Amino acid sequence: MVAATYSQQSSAQSAVATKQTRESQHKAQKAADRTEAQKVELMTVTADGAISATGVTGRQMGGGLIAAETGFKSASTVSHDFIAKQSPTQSIFQLLKYEPGANAASSDPFNMQFGGGGLSVRGLDSSQMGFVYEGIPVTSTYNSQVNPAEWADTENLERVRLDQGSPDISTPTVNASGGVVTMFTRDPSRNFHITADSTGGSYDMARGFVRVDTGEIGRSGVRMFISVSQSEGNHTRGYGHDSKTHMDLGLLKDWGHGSRSKLTISFSEFDISNYNYPTLAQYNQGGQYNYTNNWANGTNSKYYKLHDNPYESLLVSLPTNINITKHLKLNFTPYTYYMFGTTGFGGTVSENAVYSGLTSVPVDLNGDGKIGGSSMVYEPYIEETSRSGFNTNLEYKTNHNSLTFGYWFQYENDDLYSNYGRVSSSGAPLDPWGTTNYYTYNGHPISLMAQHSYVTTNVLYIADTVSLLHDRLKMMAGFREAMVTRQGVNSLPGVPYNANTNNAEPLPMFGATFKLNRHHQFYVNGSTAFRVPSSNALFEGTYNGVETKAGNTSLKPEYSITEEIGYRYTSKLLMARIAFFNYNFTNRLVSTETYRGSQQIPSEINGGGEHARGVDFEMGTGPWHHLRPYISAEYLDARQDSNLQVGADYLRTKGKSAVEAPKYQLGFALDYDDGHFFGNAGVKWVGRQYSTFMNDASIDPYVQLDLTGGYRFNNVGFLKRPEIRVNMINAANNHYLSGVYGVQTSANASRGLKGTTIAAGGAPTYYVSTPFMVMATVSAGF
Repeated sequence: MVAATYSQQSSAQSAVATKQTRESQHKAQKAADRTEAQKVELMTVTADGAISATGVTGRQMGGGLIAAETGFKSASTVSHDFIAKQSPTQSIFQLLKYEPGANAASSDPFNMQFGGGGLSVRGLDSSQMGFVYEGIPVTSTYNSQVNPAEWADTENLERVRLDQGSPDISTPTVNASGGVVTMFTRDPSRNFHITADSTGGSYDMARGFVRVDTGEIGRSGVRMFISVSQSEGNHTRGYGHDSKTHMDLGLLKDWGHGSRSKLTISFSEFDISNYNYPTLAQYNQGGQYNYTNNWANGTNSKYYKLHDNPYESLLVSLPTNINITKHLKLNFTPYTYYMFGTTGFGGTVSENAVYSGLTSVPVDLNGDGKIGGSSMVYEPYIEETSRSGFNTNLEYKTNHNSLTFGYWFQYENDDLYSNYGRVSSSGAPLDPWGTTNYYTYNGHPISLMAQHSYVTTNVLYIADTVSLLHDRLKMMAGFREAMVTRQGVNSLPGVPYNANTNNAEPLPMFGATFKLNRHHQFYVNGSTAFRVPSSNALFEGTYNGVETKAGNTSLKPEYSITEEIGYRYTSKLLMARIAFFNYNFTNRLVSTETYRGSQQIPSEINGGGEHARGVDFEMGTGPWHHLRPYISAEYLDARQDSNLQVGADYLRTKGKSAVEAPKYQLGFALDYDDGHFFGNAGVKWVGRQYSTFMNDASIDPYVQLDLTGGYRFNNVGFLKRPEIRVNMINAANNHYLSGVYGVQTSANASRGLKGTTIAAGGAPTYYVSTPFMVMATVSAGF
């Protein structure tokens, strides 16, 4: 019995030992497999975590299209892993197009045209959004325009953040009813490094780029980079050639203890030909509608050389963050912006009556010594803008509370003028800038436009955040008081001389987050924002002695209230989030028609209300067998709440869909990167978009496919990780209208609420999609 028991115990111990051995071997094998997988997945990285000379890590979630967020509202981030694999000519708008709610109209694949195409978010266009580049608010207060072409080269972008909805408490903007886009450049490297790339492709596109990082200069804590690029390309439809020279500089000083200052400078010089954006009827003539190369012996104002657009810009900022004590931090960002440029036009003018404002003078335009007949003249739209200011705040933090108090100040000066310019016998203006070779009368230039606006912005803000339940619950309440003063002067004879306005708006906001655990988080917020009317809306417009636009100094700011509730899931392998949102607008700023006597002319008015409800969704994964998929979707129901006034009657627009607000959008991208072979594919589907407030004109749904493929080599001599990359834009070569360029009240005449017949506002104009293009880029580090 004892022997039997001993035998059983021995057998049991042997079995346990065998099982433990197998488990140990299995665990060891799994550990080895994980180690090997990590070796394969993480690849060979440099000191800064990059696997390429261009800064790609191969690890960012969703291929660089989604990042961890913990804030009180919806936000989406495009990171460098995605940016560095796209064509280096892509604009910020195009980089954002896969994010939920973002609708980017492709038009200029080389990112040189002023305005960069169109962007709307949740049905609100770029004039209703704020754009901040390294602390600089880059939206013009004169016409609410932005120009992505003058921002950093994509090689220098670290990330681009899209806040759908209202701005943060400290965001320096007063026109962000529809959200904020914030851009950050890559910091200078801690080590000396040179990166260069060269791109060539369709439509004689050629581009070169070089960046030099100094590394830390001595032991000063200062490091710097400077880059230069040159781009050239022909138009994708019609005639025209664009060129751009761009310089970026970043200088970073680490003060220690988390304090730092970063000087950013971006300079651009452009010489481009403008595109002409077609109506639907013009597009249907063959899709190549643009300005022509037919001078027609001085009778064709559509001759492309009359539509040059030379300009230059300078952006400078110095964001500084100083940790004064363990609990107190000072943030201070001074900045300045300057732009000077000309948008060219041509026109036929009678020598008997050359108008400046509503006053005419006789001028011998063709130099034949007599007055009579008419001649083609250059009519440049010349703009000079300077904008300077600072944004500063103090943050006081304790274990459970954070208090922020700040102030933003800005002064902007806009000069817009136009003089009748001389045209050569070949049809080109003698001076495309329009600052010389113009016609004079009694020694003075004859002006078509002479407007000057001066805008002063003051914003005070305060916010308090409390953390409870071991930081699982956070609640924030904030308040901004925005004050905008504008002075306008119109120097043309026969029109009102002064146009002044003052606006002040209280802007409260609230937000809360609750973290169930490290993976699950809920958030809710309510916020307000407003948009002041553009300075351009203040002025009367004239042409050839006729009033062409009515000024309006009684406009109220556009005001919005946004509510959101959302959920986020975050782990090392998967990020997903969904947001339900609602917004309401009052005093919408709308361009419509008014009357001067019996004449119908454009004017900006307050067009009543608008509301929208919708859902945003996005999801992305970390690397799995080198694959990183990303998907986004939006459902949007945006409606007009008011009938739109046109003259003395009203269009029946109440309840109709908002313009530029597709009901459905879907984006999908798939990235592959094993350290050597890499590529990605991106598909964006956008639903129908209306282009008139009466919903009697629209563009059809469309889909665009973009592809990238490339190979990254090991180091070759002094070359660090050279690579070759091929980008295919609109790879399926779909032909479509990609967005609305010019919205109209109605495309057809209709009966108003009061029974009168309201004439059509005009035919809307559209962005035309980029055709199929191939671009190849070779890059390397040194």
